[in-house]
Amino acid sequence: MKTTKHPFGFKYRDIYTNLKYVYGFEGGVIFKVDQPDKNILIVDNGTLADFLDEDECNELIHILEFDSETELTDYVGRKCSNVTLL
Repeated sequence: MKTTKHPFGFKYRDIYTNLKYVYGFEGGVIFKVDQPDKNILIVDNGTLADFLDEDECNELIHILEFDSETELTDYVGRKCSNVTLL
């Protein structure tokens, strides 16, 4: 798994236009890039931005790239135990 971190306001929706909602949590949301050749999750912790100092908002968007769909599904199963990917 490769992780890249971006600041609050990073325009990931311009890069990844086909997002599928996976899970919402206090402070953010997780999306899956819904493309057959992509195994990517986006963890957007942007809801926290209002509660943080500006210098703490530099890594609120995490883009997780997985080697396979199985690796992605296993990750979601570990982090979001009540979620099943469709």
